[in-house]
Order: sequence, then structure tokens, then C-alpha cells
Amino acid sequence: MKPTNCSRYAKTFLKAAAIGALSLAVSSAFADEDDAKSSRLARFSPDHKSILVEAPGIDELVFGTGVIFKVDGARETLSSDRSPLLSSTGWTTVETPMGQAQATSATYGDVEKKFSYTITLKVLRDIQAIAVEGVFHNQSDRDAKLYRVETINTMAGGRIQLDSPGKWLVTPLMESAPAEPFTTMNRTCREAAMVYDPKGAGFLIGPTGPPEAFTDLDIKDGGIKSSSNMDGVLVKAGQSRRGEPMMICFESPETASKIWTRWVAATHGARLHRERVYGWCSWYSRTTNIDETHTRDVLGVLANNPNVFGKGVLQLDDGYQVMDGDWRGGKKFPSGLAKLAEDIRAKGWVPGVWFAPLMMNPNHPFRNANPAAMQKNDQGMETFANPNPFHPDGSNWIVPDHPESQKFLHNIISDARKNGYGYIKIDFNGIGSQFTDPTKTSLQIFRELYALYREAAGEEIYILSCLGQPTRGVIGYVDAARVGPDAHPGHFDKCLKSVLRFQIYDKVWWANDPDCSYLAPKLESRKVGYTHQGEGMWKTWHNIVTLVGGTAMNSEPLDAEDCKAVWRNAEIMRPSSAEPGRLLTLGLSPENTIFGFAAARPYGDFAVWNFYNSAKDPKSITLDFTAGGLPPDIECAVFDFWQNKVIARAKDTFTTAALDNESSALLRFTPLNSTGPVLVGSNLHLSLGATEIQDIRTTPKLLEVVLTDAGAQSGSLTFHSSKPLEAAGSENCEIKDVESLGGNLWRVDIQGRQSAKPQSLRLTIK
Repeated sequence: MKPTNCSRYAKTFLKAAAIGALSLAVSSAFADEDDAKSSRLARFSPDHKSILVEAPGIDELVFGTGVIFKVDGARETLSSDRSPLLSSTGWTTVETPMGQAQATSATYGDVEKKFSYTITLKVLRDIQAIAVEGVFHNQSDRDAKLYRVETINTMAGGRIQLDSPGKWLVTPLMESAPAEPFTTMNRTCREAAMVYDPKGAGFLIGPTGPPEAFTDLDIKDGGIKSSSNMDGVLVKAGQSRRGEPMMICFESPETASKIWTRWVAATHGARLHRERVYGWCSWYSRTTNIDETHTRDVLGVLANNPNVFGKGVLQLDDGYQVMDGDWRGGKKFPSGLAKLAEDIRAKGWVPGVWFAPLMMNPNHPFRNANPAAMQKNDQGMETFANPNPFHPDGSNWIVPDHPESQKFLHNIISDARKNGYGYIKIDFNGIGSQFTDPTKTSLQIFRELYALYREAAGEEIYILSCLGQPTRGVIGYVDAARVGPDAHPGHFDKCLKSVLRFQIYDKVWWANDPDCSYLAPKLESRKVGYTHQGEGMWKTWHNIVTLVGGTAMNSEPLDAEDCKAVWRNAEIMRPSSAEPGRLLTLGLSPENTIFGFAAARPYGDFAVWNFYNSAKDPKSITLDFTAGGLPPDIECAVFDFWQNKVIARAKDTFTTAALDNESSALLRFTPLNSTGPVLVGSNLHLSLGATEIQDIRTTPKLLEVVLTDAGAQSGSLTFHSSKPLEAAGSENCEIKDVESLGGNLWRVDIQGRQSAKPQSLRLTIK
């Protein structure tokens, strides 16, 4: 492609706009034949009115681009299909976080009014993906407000044709809304979605960063429009403003999700260096009816039972404060928060505390002293009425970027740091719509708020953002993020829809926080009710919380007698799985059915999958071994965690027995391709050997198992061995029994595991 000619006036205008600094350098043609080949996935149409995509499985994909802005209150638009083309570039090689790409650009504008925008198209060399980025230029003598950069739009200047479109499924990736058929969806998705047919042909579309603005993805009437929501951001005379870069990836759903999430992680600076967190949270134990006496009672239980609970986080939740905005300990905590934190640390645990920094009780002095720092509506002060039943006064909202607000917010977090807290949970993150800086989008305000939190907290404090749904606003500043609603035992099914879908972010953007699990379907001592779907649903939730591989918190009245009877259920989830799970059918099915992982270990590969029946009636679920990371031609032992036994041997596929509604089967699949002893099951931890086993060493006469600190004090390991096994010794644990189960299966019962000490056991191979 050669640059399009334009008038002398237009050329002068483009030079003044400094287009060269904001777009790619002009080249007269493809650098070589390889560049030409690599660019065939997408290109501008000959008239530059649209971008043409030729992707596997898609009959036709053509999209236009544009921007919407206002000048002096009047709405203005520029679009590739209607605005004059001012210039274009040839192809050049550029670097991206996902490798090299071939790139080209075109600039459209209104020469007379001196507004233009540049669209840059990048075609990745090594993956089936493109990236599109728009930049708005204001070279007039008037300020403009930028509202939308419509980066990808098949509804104007484009079209999309899919083979058998009624079979294609749209799966939102940053909200818990249900997956829907492409032909019937008529709504706006937050930021990103998958669009695939059942065979895996299709694409993922989502923002990539650097972070500029939140994006909307409209899928309506068989069309797609992805646009940056620029919030009416001020673009002063002579300035330019970039929209959010967008990606379309045409790889398989699993590959595409990995590419997109890692691209975002690179541009947003994800923090991934912290260890997995586990422990106890006060919220569901007593909600706001917590006090220092109860908290210290729980601390005593945790500290006195290290082999059960390890040493994790003890986190105070809502209810300790004087009022919203006054985050000191109230009358129920007479010793003060600093003293409590000191005592928690003295017991070997990490003190944690909950905040809702943006909420302000109407009676708080800050509200009246700083009215400009409070969100306002037509009736005056904007109030979040009863954000939950425990705040009857409601709360006002702080303007997050007001100078007085920033001082106040910084002090909240820095005071917690000074008081000795090592874990902070930040809740109620609604930043409102009123900001002091008109040149920043809501995404930028959100990220600057969390940058302030991180600066106040320091690098060592673990920050959990309690979001409910993922947002790019916190990436790079938090260690963990909530990926579902509050895990009340009455609606685990709703939580699962979010937690399973959002698993793609764990260990990529942050550690996923599924919220708390429980130690039983119902405890009389618990204040928040019971799992009305019964034990099957409770086991499903307990399994998934552990397999997520992020935070693993419980919130039970640990000192109560009925709770003591189920302490083992805390042991088997501590810490969460070392191998984070994934949803096997993400993007291909509206049902969240199979979740887990395939694990590679020096001593032998295996896979762990949780089969979840979300249907109303009993249902069997089938695993294809190839899809599940298992060799298709080798027989596998199938071990059931909750039954603690091998239930089958299978090759190529496995179908569960009929599972009741909301129930699960948690199974380990181990290839029986070794002549020596092979671990086929464990009931020490819900990851079935992935977390509690450090190593297995085998000689012709001896089998040694090295354990980690994870999991239950007592339980069993199950081996497949053609030769008998006998106990030969142990370290910091005891081999209680070695039992032949028949069929070359051997169960090794273990007890007395000592936390924080090296643990191993040895078995003689006869």
C-alpha cells in the first residue's frame, strides 16, 4: 500500500498534528514478501473505509472505526467510512508484548475544523491475532470533550458473517452475565468476550492496554462494536488523546484467553510474587456482631492448633470500626487495633483488616468540613443508601481524586500499616462519576486511587480488592482480587458462575479470591445460615474454592463445639491448590461443568477434574482425555476424593455416574504406564496430591514420599503397585497402616503430621 495523496493544506495540517509521533512511520510498501504474507490476516480495504479480516472459521469480518466528541456542546463524529482519508502508511515491523507485528495506519479528518484521528492496525506475526488502536487529534483552537473511540465496528462501515451463526456462543469475560447465542444477544458487555462456535472456531475480543479507558462491547442485531468509553475527557486545543487499544485473537478459546490476559498483565504491570494466602475472616462467623473477646477466642484456637490451621491470616471484617470513615476500633475493641495486631503477630499469624475507604458516614466530621470532596447529586450529597443492612445510616461517597480525599484515604491505609497490619481487604470500590481532573478517564482515576493505596501500604502489605467482578483498574497494585459475589451459603450456585468463568485471571493478573468457604453445609453456631442445596452443593463449593489456587479463607465460629467436629475440612483446603484450575469448556458451552488441571511432575503426570452438575435433574458428565490433558491410549486409575478410593479404570474417555443437581465428583486421573509404584490418590488435600506431595522417589526396593506442610494431619495415600508395599519409617508423621485393597492397590494411612517440620515416609517394595 502506498500513502494516499492529499491536499497541500491537509499535509500541512497533519504535520502540525505531529501525526508521526503518534502513529507509525511511513513506508512505501511491504518490507519484503514475508511481511506481505504475515499481514494477510487483516488489512485496510483499498479505499481505507474499513478493515478486512480473513480468519479461520469466519466467512466475513469487516469493520469500520470512528470517534465521537463534542466541541462547544455540539456533537461531532469522525469515521472511516464517511470522513476524508488524509494519509496512510505502508507496513512496518513493531514490537508488542506478544512478539513482533506488522503495522499500518490511516488518518481521517475534517481539515476545515482541524480534527482528525489515526487508526493503527497491527497484525501479529506468530499468533492469529490483530490489535487496533485509535488516537484523536485536536489541532483546533478550541477544547474538545472526547466520548468514544469506536475501534471496531461492524455496524457502521462493516459487517460480520458467521457460518451457522445460531450455534455461536458469546461468553462475557468481565461480568457474570450468562453466555448467550450470538444471534439472540442484544446487550452491552463489559470490556471483553469470547465469540466461538462449538468446534472452537471464533475469536476473543478485549482491551490490551496500556490502560487508557474502560471499554464497552456491544453485540446487537448480529453486529459487534467495541469502543473505548472516554467519559467526556477533556482534550485541549493542540492535544491528542489515545483510546484503549483492542485485540481480536482467532486462536482456540484456551489459547486466546492466555494471550489476552498475559498481554494485559504486561501492559498493566501485574503483581504476581506473593505466596498463596489462607486463614480466617470474621464476616460470616458473626457479620458485624464481632468483638475483641470473640476475636481473641478464635486467635487462641488458631494458635493452639498449628497442625490443623497452619499459620495464616486472621482478618477483621466489617463491624469493628467506630463508623464508616473512622476506622479505629470501636467500643467493642477496647484494646485498640494496634494492640490486637501485635498480639496476633505474637501468635505467628498475620493480622488483617477490612476497609471501605470511599464510604463516609453522614455524621463523620470530614463530610461537613470538606463538602467539595464528596460526591453530589441533584438533591445535594450523594448517598449510597444501605449498602448492606448493617449500615442503617447509609454512606456518602468520597470524590477519589480530590486533594483532601487523597490525604484522608492515604492516612487510612498508612495507619493500618503503622498499626502492624499485613493484610488489607478493600471493599465497596465504587468511585462515582465526579472527579476533579477533567483530563482523566474513570479507569485512570481508578488506577491512581489504587496506586495511592499501594504507596500508603508499602510493598509488603498484602492487598485484596473486594470487587465482585474483575477490573483492570487494580492490576499492578493488588495481590488478590475478589472474582465473585459474597459467598453466602444460600447462593453458592451464583458464586460459581463467576468464580469458574473468571479463573483465567488467577496467577496472571492477581491471585483470585473466590471468597470464603465453609466447613460444613450447616452449623448451629454459624450466624449466616446454611447451604439449602445440601451437602452436594457444599462439597462443590469447597472443592472449587480450593482448586482456584488463590486465597483460601474460612469464616466459621472455630471455637464452637459443632465446628470443632469438622476442623478437618479446614485442613484439606490449606493452602489452596498449587496447580490453579481452569474451566475446560470456557467459551464453548454455557455450562460450567468440568474444572481442574493437568499436572506434570518428575515422578509422574496426572490430572484432577471436578465434575459439576448445574442442571436441575441428575446428569452424567463425560471427560475427553485429550481435552483433559491425559494420554488417550493409556489406562488411567480414577480416584474419588470424597469416597477415598479408586472407582474405575478408564481409557480415552470417562463418564461419571449421574450427579445430583449442584453436586460434584472430585476425581484424580493417573496414567498406569509405570512398572513401579504409582501414586493414584490422596485424601490429605482437595488437590489430590498436587499440593501436599513435594516429591516421590523410587528405587527398586524403596519408595520415599516427601510431604509439604499442606493438608490434613491424618489421611491416606493410595498407590498402584504390582509388588507389595510395607512401612519402613517416617519423619514428623506416622504410618498407621499399609493395607492391600486388591487389584494392585495399596492404601497407606498416615497420622500425626507435624506442621512446619520436614515430613516424609518410606515404604519397602517387596
